[in-house]
Amino acid sequence: MRIFKNLFLLMLCCFAFNLLAQGPNPNFAKNEIGKKTTNVELSKKLERKFKRDAARLALRIEANKDDLRYQNIIISPNNMQSIYQALVAVYQNDETAQSIAKCNVHTFPNPSIDHFNVIFDKNVDWAFPLQQGIRETDSEEINLLLDEYNLVISKHVQWNSTQDAITVRSKKPLNMAALSNEFYNIEGVAEIDLGVPNIAGNDIKIVRKEKGWEIEYILQFGSYADEGKNHVWKYNVTDEGEVTFISEEGDPIPSWMKCEDPSNNWMTNRI
Repeated sequence: MRIFKNLFLLMLCCFAFNLLAQGPNPNFAKNEIGKKTTNVELSKKLERKFKRDAARLALRIEANKDDLRYQNIIISPNNMQSIYQALVAVYQNDETAQSIAKCNVHTFPNPSIDHFNVIFDKNVDWAFPLQQGIRETDSEEINLLLDEYNLVISKHVQWNSTQDAITVRSKKPLNMAALSNEFYNIEGVAEIDLGVPNIAGNDIKIVRKEKGWEIEYILQFGSYADEGKNHVWKYNVTDEGEVTFISEEGDPIPSWMKCEDPSNNWMTNRI
């Protein structure tokens, strides 16, 4: 009996040692807002959106240093990962942030991270396959770029009476402003359209602070003619994943678009 008892104690000690060796679970990060830590599971859909948000926010940080056209095509992976972890931490540790996500508050699509339009002379030789309904070209330069950066031609349309356009898409986030520069040197290419909308919309803004990030979630609504109205939530997230609510301000959110209302199917269906 004593042998079994000692064996049980040994196994218990080993189990406790393994828990300590693993360190704190990031899913149970401290919640400074005073609400119960929700530890909500991140869906694949939200994971994909947060990764795109992180890529665009990282690219905006690089844009503060120099024109994106003259920077690397590959976005800094370190900044992307750090920002992604911060976005996930806010979502998983704050019920209000989960409601904000239901209102589809993500980064406004500027700068472009996944596509651009190449406008070219419709009679250029390399466009012959496109005229036959095949989403390929006879341009060696274009084909090399498609292969190198894992790009696809997703659409071919008539732009005007003398020009056509193709939409080039990336399977992963890239600095499209820099990548599009590579297409300007191709015969027949007249213009690149990065496809950035001219109107306002929901957005996320981020600023690097000491040992963490300050994040703003901006819900845009109302008429865009007068730049509309918005409501803003602000958080601080440390590099260790500790979330602190800073403030909530802005115009009152209309009752018909309350994000936290589970019966609000209109907003839910827009995600």
